[in-house]
Amino acid sequence: MATQHDGTPTPAIVESHATQEANLGRIALLGTFGSANAPSALIRLPRGNTQTVSIGDDVAGGTVEAIETDRLVLSRMGTAQILRMPQG
Repeated sequence: MATQHDGTPTPAIVESHATQEANLGRIALLGTFGSANAPSALIRLPRGNTQTVSIGDDVAGGTVEAIETDRLVLSRMGTAQILRMPQG
């Protein structure tokens, strides 16, 4: 059993949920970084994995077409899908 920073044990249900694989159902943009000439982005894939991508990279059946400060454009099957940064 894991323990919290103050030494108290983490409840078993919390530990169980924290280690389960997540199927989130879609790609999400977590952040963008880099220069205007070489932008990159951090995305979360549907199964919860994260991946760093750049323009031209293939990801989830599409191609990264553009990365701006608040969005990523993914071309999939001839359609542009715009991923925006989470608000809040």
